[in-house]
Amino acid sequence: MVLLNKIRAIAFVTVVALLALTACGGGSDVAAPLAPTAVPDAKSSVVTPVPPTAIAVSPTVIPTAIPTAIPTAIPTAIPTPIPTAIPTAIPTAIPTAIPTAIPTAIPTATPKPPSVFDEFGFVLGLDRGADVTNLPGNTEAQGIVQLEYSGVNVLLSWVPANDATIEGLLTGTFGTLENNQPGLTLNTVSESELKVGLETGTVVGFKSVDGSGDVVGGGLIGAWSCTDQKTSFTIIVTGQDASVVQLRLNRLIDNFDCV
Repeated sequence: MVLLNKIRAIAFVTVVALLALTACGGGSDVAAPLAPTAVPDAKSSVVTPVPPTAIAVSPTVIPTAIPTAIPTAIPTAIPTPIPTAIPTAIPTAIPTAIPTAIPTAIPTATPKPPSVFDEFGFVLGLDRGADVTNLPGNTEAQGIVQLEYSGVNVLLSWVPANDATIEGLLTGTFGTLENNQPGLTLNTVSESELKVGLETGTVVGFKSVDGSGDVVGGGLIGAWSCTDQKTSFTIIVTGQDASVVQLRLNRLIDNFDCV
C-alpha cells in the first residue's frame, strides 16, 4: 500500500510540471530557469491519497414489483350428496294356501209320505209342514179341522148334505167369516168351478178391506158335496199372498178323497 502511494505522488508531480512547460512555450523569450523544487522525502512525507471523486450516477429505479394479488381460492362448496333413497323392498305376500274344503256330504233326506187325515170318513193328504188341529166334538157327520200350512190358514168343515146347496154353503160361510172380522169388509172378487175328484163344486175369491180402504188380506172359499157319503164340505184358505193362497188350495183339493 505504501509503495502504491509513492508512485501516485511522483506521477502527480510529473503531470504538474508538464502542464507548466506547455503553458510557457508560446513566446520567443526563454523563460528563466525554475528554481529547483524540493522533492519531499518519500519517507518523511506520506501523501494522503485523495479519494477519487465519486461520479454521481443516477440510480436506476428498479421498479418495485407490485405483487400480483394471488386470488384467494374461494372454496367451492362441495355439494353434500343427497343419499338416494333405497326403496324398501315391499315383501311380497306369499299367498297362504287356502285348504280346499272337502265338501261334507249332506245327507239326502228321505222324503216321508205325506200325512193323511182320515178319521171321519174322508181322506185328506197333507204335505210336510202342515200342522193339524182336530177340534173336540168332531164326528163323521159334522166337524171342523184347522190347519196352519206354509204361510196360510186353512179351515175345513163338514155337515150332513140333506137339502144343503153349494150356494147356501158359500153364503153361510162367507157371512160367518165376515161376522168374525168386524173391523174389515169382505168383498168377492172372483167365482169359478171347483173339481174335487168326481164331484163338482164352486170356489169364490174375496179380499179384506179395512176402514181406510186398504186391502189387508184375502182368501178363497170352496164348497162341494160327497154324494155317496151325503156329506157337504166347505174350505176357507186365507193369507197375505194371493198366489200362495191359490197354490195351497189346489194342493189340498188334489189330496182330498170322499172315499
